[in-house]
Amino acid sequence: MCFHLSATATAKTLEARFNASFPNATIFEPGFAMNAFAHPKLPVITGEEPEQLLLFNWGLVPAWVKDEALAQKLKKSTLNTRIETAFEKPSFREAIRYQRCIIPADAFYEWQHAGKDKIKFKVKTNQEIFAFAGIWDTWREWKGFSILTMPANPLMASIHNTAKRMPFILTQENEMKWIDPERVSKEHLNELIVPYPEEKMTAEIVIRDS
Repeated sequence: MCFHLSATATAKTLEARFNASFPNATIFEPGFAMNAFAHPKLPVITGEEPEQLLLFNWGLVPAWVKDEALAQKLKKSTLNTRIETAFEKPSFREAIRYQRCIIPADAFYEWQHAGKDKIKFKVKTNQEIFAFAGIWDTWREWKGFSILTMPANPLMASIHNTAKRMPFILTQENEMKWIDPERVSKEHLNELIVPYPEEKMTAEIVIRDS
């Protein structure tokens, strides 16, 4: 799964990379270690406003939720969404059709289990800044997103060697296709839902936790 990422690019760099303005750039704090469980505000680009970088919290709460306690619980359990079931799950089925987004990053972190040890890897792609495929929703004043995950490619299967999953990373040519509002069904999106090629990814050990 994907719960830790690096988003160190400056607002100016992001604006140039995605050809988008960043109205709230002054309140964005880039960082090497963004922890999903802290619900950081991160830049996203949506199909509704593809010309702007917006700041959403990590953790999706569906608009239909009425109970505060349920909302707080969902913030923790919707940090990631399995792409295989997103079109059926009540929390995600509207968002996957009509409220998709991309989330810029420059790396993410995953842990490999080796006996009693956990080995931390920093994973990058051949793009200096890449984009995760995501979905978003608005609940009251909370605008939150979830990063989609999928079965791992061989590189990520060797690292995330328990569940063998990986985040859904888009090739640059598919970024705008992912948030295209004309694509509203699984059939319209299937051609985009492929693991990022392992030969275009690198991974290095960061630290070993016993």
